[in-house]
Amino acid sequence: MISYRKLAMRVLGHSPVSAARTARRSTAKRAAALALTAALVVGMTLPAFADTWYIDDGDISISAGETGNKVTQGSTTKENDTDTVIKSKDSSTASSNTVTIHADEGKTVNVTLDNVTINVDEGYKYGYEPNAYKTAVSVTGSGNTNIELNGNNTLTSGYGHAGLEHNKTDDSGTLTIQDEKNDDGSAKGSASDTTGSLTATGGYHSAGIGGSDKQDGQVTITGGEITATGGNGAAGIGGGAGDKYAAVGGDGDVTISGGTITATGGSLAAGIGGGLDGNGTVIITDGDITAKATGRYGAGIGGGCGEIPKGTLIGGNGTVTISGGTITEASGGYMAAGIGSGLQGLGTVTIEGDAVIKNAQGGEAGAGIGSGTRGNSEIIIRGNAVIENAESKENGAGIGSGQGDLYPDGDGMVIDLTVGNATIEGNAKIENAKSGSGGSGIGGGVIGIGNVIIRGNAQIGNATGGEEGAGIGGGALGTGDVTIEGNVTIENAQGGAGAAGIGGGAETQPDTEDTRNKVSIKSTEAGSPNITAKGGGVLNNEEAPLPGAAAIGSGSVADGATEVKSDITVEGKVTIDATGGGDVAIGDSTNGETQFSGLQVGTTITRRNAKGDDVSQPGDVVREPEKPAQPTVTPTEGAEAPSNGSVEVERPVTVEGLYVTNVLGKQITHTCTQNGTTLTIRANGIVASAHLTLGMVRTLKAQGVKTLVFTTLLSRSTTVSVDALLAAEPDAPDETAVVWTHTGPRAALTIDGADHSDLLK
Repeated sequence: MISYRKLAMRVLGHSPVSAARTARRSTAKRAAALALTAALVVGMTLPAFADTWYIDDGDISISAGETGNKVTQGSTTKENDTDTVIKSKDSSTASSNTVTIHADEGKTVNVTLDNVTINVDEGYKYGYEPNAYKTAVSVTGSGNTNIELNGNNTLTSGYGHAGLEHNKTDDSGTLTIQDEKNDDGSAKGSASDTTGSLTATGGYHSAGIGGSDKQDGQVTITGGEITATGGNGAAGIGGGAGDKYAAVGGDGDVTISGGTITATGGSLAAGIGGGLDGNGTVIITDGDITAKATGRYGAGIGGGCGEIPKGTLIGGNGTVTISGGTITEASGGYMAAGIGSGLQGLGTVTIEGDAVIKNAQGGEAGAGIGSGTRGNSEIIIRGNAVIENAESKENGAGIGSGQGDLYPDGDGMVIDLTVGNATIEGNAKIENAKSGSGGSGIGGGVIGIGNVIIRGNAQIGNATGGEEGAGIGGGALGTGDVTIEGNVTIENAQGGAGAAGIGGGAETQPDTEDTRNKVSIKSTEAGSPNITAKGGGVLNNEEAPLPGAAAIGSGSVADGATEVKSDITVEGKVTIDATGGGDVAIGDSTNGETQFSGLQVGTTITRRNAKGDDVSQPGDVVREPEKPAQPTVTPTEGAEAPSNGSVEVERPVTVEGLYVTNVLGKQITHTCTQNGTTLTIRANGIVASAHLTLGMVRTLKAQGVKTLVFTTLLSRSTTVSVDALLAAEPDAPDETAVVWTHTGPRAALTIDGADHSDLLK
């Protein structure tokens, strides 16, 4: 390190002089120089120069000091070390030395790993006692630790320890892994940007990054290229293996806001989230994520395996919030979800913002997004989120619940249904949701109920059920409760063999008189639904063949069984293209086709059975009434002619092309009378709209009408001047629509959709 005297000379612009020349100086000059040097040293703030600590030279211990870090290696201790950097002299050769970082409460330790390679894996040298083995890098304390990544770093720990270990306790601080600066220390944002990387591998029962054996883990990642692999029973990033009998450990608390992440969990654990007997709480706001569960029962992102040793579920739950970034792949193990819960856990998943899920793959009997086997789900997909593919290998829903349970109890079979609750709203887009077999595309897995709400501007591309599973609704043996409202587009809801496109799965039999497959479809202020649905066809099974099912309604049952009925409601304006897999397009085999009435103008419902026959019902198509090009006002037959005296006689008249609708857009009866130059329209409704055109108004004016009056129930009559009405849009064509609406005591008038209520008196 340069001396203070040489530093002072450099600041003055002089080069250091030799000892011989110094000796020839006068005493006065030496005294002056020393005085100046002392003044500079005392009066100036010197730049900090961080030491580089080489892991090859021994174990390193770091803690927070007053103005920097306290670093100890061997017999050397340095106080207030700033920007502590740890390196390997040769990163191709692994060191067996370790790094321990401790941050006291209220303190922060900042450390940079720069091309460090540590491997302290000694196999099972000391038997099965975790305390006998080493941790490559361990982070402890109630304070916070930030680890900056430069170059390529590799950490491998021994039995029972995480590669980069941070156990979460009641008073532990945070561990943040970041890549805020380039390898040369410069700020990000130039063509010479570099990305620091970390490869971390945990020992048996320990996470790649996070918790050790029987410990919870906490990790925050803001950047870098991260590859983390958990040992058997532990997450790639998150919790170590828990202990179901002591109910300790296993939980993983992970937040990711950037970086490229690849995480692989050991058997019974999640890729990112919980370990064995652990819950996973994962928040992702940005980054490119690949997370895999390599063994059984753990989710790709979410919960590890849940167990019930004493009647109470230990672990398994997955609470996942993704509001940005890209999930390139999230694949769950056998009986676990791709994103959500592990075996037996609750899958609580929110996907929102601009998040993109390229592939969420559930294992056998687990959902792509939702829950694992014997677990329920609570799913919200909203904002501008895009799900490119959510799929169950088999028996789970693409989006929804995993498989339920079916077992004998001595008196027969017990059906323990799972429930897939899913809400898809906003501008969310689902490109493909499917089950390999038995589960629904969106809703329930095998032996699972599907409660699904789709609303707003949501778009569904393909929702495809596996054999006996609905496209949207229930899985095999499960009912569907589906609500679709607003400007929703469903391009293809395809039921598997014997299951509805939208509604119930196959082989669902009523438990009570109130059991129904419920489907509600309606328009709102946001717009009107446009739906294409197809029922599953015949299941050719020698033991239990099934007929085809409805496109919207109920699945089918074996011959002699009692099918669950459907309860279908359609309101407002809708567009539905329904093709049944059997004889019924919309409804069920018990009651046949469901008829709808009072639908709004513009509604089109197309129905076909499996043979392609048109099975449409009255009211399926509601067209705009034809309006004559030249409307006329004519006295009603038998009406008295007006008096020649001073008192005008009110007489019934007919205004061709004028019609009145109610709140549902359905035409209702009305009357018109004329008294001199005043024409009055009367309708017996609380909410009613009179429909005219400017051409009609111009014709009425030519026939001498100067004032129009509209009268409805609960409303005062409102009046508009014909001249004022025509002057509002003088150049508009004759076909321009005029709509005059009373809503209780309120009145409104529009011309070609523009508000002109100020004309009303």
